Amino acid sequence: KGGGGEEERGDLAVVFTVSAIEAFEAALVLIALIPRSYASALIGTLIASAIVIVLTALIKDQIARIRLPHLKYVLSSLLFSLGTLWAMEIVGLDVTDLVLIPLFLAYLGINYLLIKV
Repeated sequence: KGGGGEEERGDLAVVFTVSAIEAFEAALVLIALIPRSYASALIGTLIASAIVIVLTALIKDQIARIRLPHLKYVLSSLLFSLGTLWAMEIVGLDVTDLVLIPLFLAYLGINYLLIKV
């Protein structure tokens, strides 16, 4: 098949890795919520899983058209935003989740500058 098959396998490996990391993060959140209410954590997980499966089935063609570099660009900004929010909470800052919006936009800008330089 040539180079196309190698590139496709590499893309699939990246998607698998990102999915595995996200699943691990979701599992950590679920484990943290279990002591508060096992039933609500389990129900929330099942509902979220069902929504993701249905949406993926409905819009898989549109998702497949997203170029992997663009997906990495946006997802890395989102992950950095979440990480920064969690770091702010760990050091004791009382911040609202709304801070994610400016953090996300800032990281989008930083990513853009890093790519263009």
